[in-house]
Amino acid sequence: MIELFGVVRPFGLAMVLSCLTAASAFAGEEVGKAVAVIPAVKGTGGALDVGSPIYRDEHIVSSKAGVGQFVFRDGTKLAIGPNSSVVIDRFVFDDSNSIKNLTVNATKGTFRWISGGSKSSAYKITTPVGTLGVRGTAFDVYVGAQIAAVLLLQGEVRFCGNNGGCKNLTKRCGILIANSTGVKAGGQANENKSAVPGVPNELSFPFSTGSKKLIKPFRVGGHKCFGLIETNAREPGESQDSSGGGGNSGGGNPNGPN
Repeated sequence: MIELFGVVRPFGLAMVLSCLTAASAFAGEEVGKAVAVIPAVKGTGGALDVGSPIYRDEHIVSSKAGVGQFVFRDGTKLAIGPNSSVVIDRFVFDDSNSIKNLTVNATKGTFRWISGGSKSSAYKITTPVGTLGVRGTAFDVYVGAQIAAVLLLQGEVRFCGNNGGCKNLTKRCGILIANSTGVKAGGQANENKSAVPGVPNELSFPFSTGSKKLIKPFRVGGHKCFGLIETNAREPGESQDSSGGGGNSGGGNPNGPN
């Protein structure tokens, strides 16, 4: 009961609690779910497992061995590698089951992005040194100390540095590198040369080099960026229903033997 202007109103508290609950629910809008997790991967609310929902404003971090694979409501896929940190910074979903605005803030680590069914203009990935614009695309991203790099697997990507300069990437296995001075072309991926200066390819692009495995829906078949042909065929030991929609640990251990 609440006494307001000398009158006891028994339903006042319930109404206040209802408003607070509604506000909390809006702030915690579900935007997708985890479909494969190798511990440890944590969200804002604690450890994430297969089937765990992820929310707008969620801060996701992985341990030195952690790998997480997530599917958003429009089918967009995001994988994060070890020692990574990402925030689902902005999410606006419309009535046509597509995203109007999805901004992901990748602050550290390694990532794979595969666009879903929304317009390319809806997607944006920010890093400490620049912003990636998506053009119906699949690509890998590395974010280090004052440097970021993108490896194109399909489609097209535009990388704009914090200084305002932008470059487009349209060639498969091509690389762009950004730092405090801007964005520059990094040539083509080569297994005999570090794509990111001073960083082994297995650490900068673990998914394309095969050092970390992904479930079938997160693989981009056909490219041979680092001498290894990535296939979206089912891996030995991987369950037949590993479609990105659930299952136990994504249908086996994605980092298991080939």
